Amino acid sequence: MMKRAILHFDADAFFASVEQAADRHLRGKPIVVGGLHRGIVASASYQARQLGIYTPMPIGRARRLYPKLIVVPPRFELYEQFSGNIFGMAEEMTPLIEKQSIDEGYLDLTGTKACLGRDPYAAAEKFGHDVHDWLKITISQGLARNKLLSQIASKLHKPDKLTAVPFHRDQELAFLHPLPVKWLPTIGPTTAQLMASAGLTAIRQVSQMPLNFLAELVGKNAKQLRDFSRNIDDRLVTTTQSDALSYGHQETFDKDTTDRAFIEAKLRCLADRSFVRLRKDAKQIRTITVKIRYTDMDEHQGQLSLREPTDVEEHVYPLLSRLLQRLWDRRVRLRMVHVKLSNVYSGFSQLDLFGVKQRQQTLSTLRDTIRQRFGERALMGPHDLLLSRSQKLSRSLTVAALMLL
Repeated sequence: MMKRAILHFDADAFFASVEQAADRHLRGKPIVVGGLHRGIVASASYQARQLGIYTPMPIGRARRLYPKLIVVPPRFELYEQFSGNIFGMAEEMTPLIEKQSIDEGYLDLTGTKACLGRDPYAAAEKFGHDVHDWLKITISQGLARNKLLSQIASKLHKPDKLTAVPFHRDQELAFLHPLPVKWLPTIGPTTAQLMASAGLTAIRQVSQMPLNFLAELVGKNAKQLRDFSRNIDDRLVTTTQSDALSYGHQETFDKDTTDRAFIEAKLRCLADRSFVRLRKDAKQIRTITVKIRYTDMDEHQGQLSLREPTDVEEHVYPLLSRLLQRLWDRRVRLRMVHVKLSNVYSGFSQLDLFGVKQRQQTLSTLRDTIRQRFGERALMGPHDLLLSRSQKLSRSLTVAALMLL
């Protein structure tokens, strides 16, 4: 049986690197992306990082560290164009590509030697060289037998590195077990600190923990976390469309309707459900798409993009209203609506100068936790209440109609 070969790549300082690639006058200089709307560093070049500048440092502080710092406003359309080029190059190696965000993804190179005339390591080397030669940016890559090790390897040694984990169990564990627990999936700073307080600082220690003890610390993810710590990972590379990973939900109404307030409430509800999944994956999105279907099955679709990525649903509510107004151009009843979130980013900080967006993010995460524990009706927004009243009214009318029969 052929051994799996999984490659994970992660673009280095992506936004800043793209700006340097697009403008040769910026190459080799300390630059940051951000500052116009957020007052923080969204991305710092490696030259800026050497000066102690990092994400999400306030721009004012970054300028104090280095007064000659170059601040460039973000150009997300440009970053999405570069992303498309990177994934296009990846498709030349294998059709089995799982896009994780705008600047990282998994490639299944199992059997690459047979179709490209080179082994997986050589294919990965060529991929890195092609990205650098054609796009003038660099990527870091990890090659291993599973997704867990390949992702860790790609992020462990940056920038512009290809790290291969030997395809042997003992050597894999020798690579994995000494690492801090923060390298395990789903372990954020808060969970890492909690585990450290329980004496769990290295992945080897997690692998030796009884499951019930681990569950007390991390809850229902305990088994998967311990499996990862023991290098048990059978996840497949799930092929995604090359244009964008997306999150979405749709709903067909019980009864076709022209009630605009009801339809807008339903769109917000679908967006809410999508954002819960988005936050769980620690992602952000910039584009929202709405599709409507009339009672005669005619469909209209449109999309709008935010200036910058977000993981807070309130930021897209105005776009939902604008899209509905644009698409619903026939005064005909609607039978279905669909909401999709796309242009996915990871690691784009939600901080801002006055902390408003950070508070919104914190409230959204808290709402997710409360609803998960006590049910969706435990905490309801205005649109949830409207839908709840509509459902009660519908049931009351149905009961009344039955009584008249």
